Amino acid sequence: MKVLKVSFPLFFWLFFSQSVNGMAFIDFSGKAANLNEHIGKGKWTVVVLWSYSCGICRRETPALTQFHLKHHKKDAQVIGVSIDGAKNKHKAEVFMQESGMGFKSYLAELVSLAADFYQITGEGFRGTPSFLLYNPKGELQGIQTGPVRIEALESFMAKNS
Repeated sequence: MKVLKVSFPLFFWLFFSQSVNGMAFIDFSGKAANLNEHIGKGKWTVVVLWSYSCGICRRETPALTQFHLKHHKKDAQVIGVSIDGAKNKHKAEVFMQESGMGFKSYLAELVSLAADFYQITGEGFRGTPSFLLYNPKGELQGIQTGPVRIEALESFMAKNS
């Protein structure tokens, strides 16, 4: 009984701190990863939350890929997170191939992603595409649900660099 009382608070703290400190996901080979591994590395980071069944995501992916290719060696990167989960991994992979996705992407389970999103933003997850914008220090600068104009993104980055 005493072990349970000691173990439970420790487990709860570890679980909660993971959610507060970043968004947990896996890469397409099944390796665990976290958003914090990608932000605050001296570059702007655009995180796009997407789904294989999202028409807007399909339309946005080529422009996001071009943005990533233009900026990733100097001042910005794009990281994708599919909300489709392990069950739909193959459909997400087909989407990535068909859309010509040219940036690193991960898989997340929708329920845990929504909880992480709330912990990070204080807002409920509304759907795809959703964007999180982090400055080079790793500080959240913006949240958007729906399409993003690349020109507006570049303008915001230029004004806030």
